Formats: sequence, C-alpha cells, structure tokens
Amino acid sequence: MKKILILSFYVFSIALISCSGDYIMRIPEDPAAAILLKPDNNTECLEVEAVKFEWNKSLNTDTYTIVVTNLISKTIITQTSTSPIKEITLEKGHPYSWQITSSNNMVSKTAKSEIWKFYLSGEALFNHAPFPAEILAPSYNASISKGAIELSWSSSDIDTGDTHTFDIYLDQTNATTVNTSNHTTTKKSVTLNDVGTYYWRIITKDNHGNTSDSGVFKFTVTE
Repeated sequence: MKKILILSFYVFSIALISCSGDYIMRIPEDPAAAILLKPDNNTECLEVEAVKFEWNKSLNTDTYTIVVTNLISKTIITQTSTSPIKEITLEKGHPYSWQITSSNNMVSKTAKSEIWKFYLSGEALFNHAPFPAEILAPSYNASISKGAIELSWSSSDIDTGDTHTFDIYLDQTNATTVNTSNHTTTKKSVTLNDVGTYYWRIITKDNHGNTSDSGVFKFTVTE
C-alpha cells in the first residue's frame, strides 16, 4: 500500500511539472494572415529606385512570401522575407498587385493576405489608365451548362472621378471578337448553346481615352 501511494505521488508530481509550462511540448499553431500597409490600395506610388512594401507582423509566422504581379505584362516577382518589410525594384509606368503569404516552419498550412493594387508612375501624372478588370465569373477553366451565362468582373481606378465603359471580347478562338462595346456595368448575360471552350477578356476604358486589358480567360460550356 505504501509503495502504491509513493508511486501515485510521483506521477502526480510529474503532471504538475508538465502543467507548469516549462517542460510541456506545445503544438505548433497555424500562421495568421498579414495586414498590408504600404503601398496603399488603389494609389499612385512615386518611388525613385525601389518600391518599399510594408505589412504588419502576423502571429505564428516565420517567413513571409511576397508576390508582386505586373498587371500589364502579367510578370510575377516572388521573394521571401523574415521581417515585415521588403524593397523591390519594379518597372515604372505600370500597375501592380501584391499579396503576402505567411508561413510557419512547423506546419504546412499558410495564410494569405488581401490583394492590393497600386500604380508605379515614377512621376506625378494628371490621369492614369484604369486597373485591368479582375475576372470574377466564370472563373478560369470553369465548366458551365449551356444556355444563359452571366459574365462578371470588377473594376478599379486610382482616379476616383473617372467613369468607365467596357468592351467584351468573347469567342471560341482567342477572344478577338467583340461581343459588346461600351458596356456600362460589370455584368453581362450571354446565351451560349454551342458546347466547347470559350475565351473572353474585358477592355476597360475611362473617359480620358485610357484603356487596360484584363488578359484572356477561358471556360467550357457543356450539355
């Protein structure tokens, strides 16, 4: 009986030591998404040599991966950092988007920030081209039943007073055929009864004659 009591006390003592937090092995936690700071969303950036990207530190994060996309050429730059700041040299006179992915060395899950856009002009401009339209639906490589199909996209411009119209290109070759010109909203319903792959893109135009191209997207129409 005495031996049982001593053994029970020993096990209880180990449990207390473990619960103290000094010797317990903690389970790694998933990283949190970073909060973007600079360059601010939908603004003009005037940098001489390099753009300084800044974001808030995110919880449970060891490294950050920044992805910067040239919205005209679609060129993507990817770099990593252990601090919430990174300078990257970019070509002037182009619109860009950027996003941060937070990673933890102990877990496989990552967390992505919002996607922000900015225009790198190098010098102040009176008016800027609108950002390329962001295709929403149908998503790239989506499969959709034939019949009435709604095309939708989003549009943004750092010149808040500008107005915009949209030319919709849609066909089964490479989005070279105009379906609708000078459309005034960011949605358009089309009827497609022929099955197969369709290609489409949006040309955004502002009231100053500036334009931008969304790039070609595709989807498949099925029975």
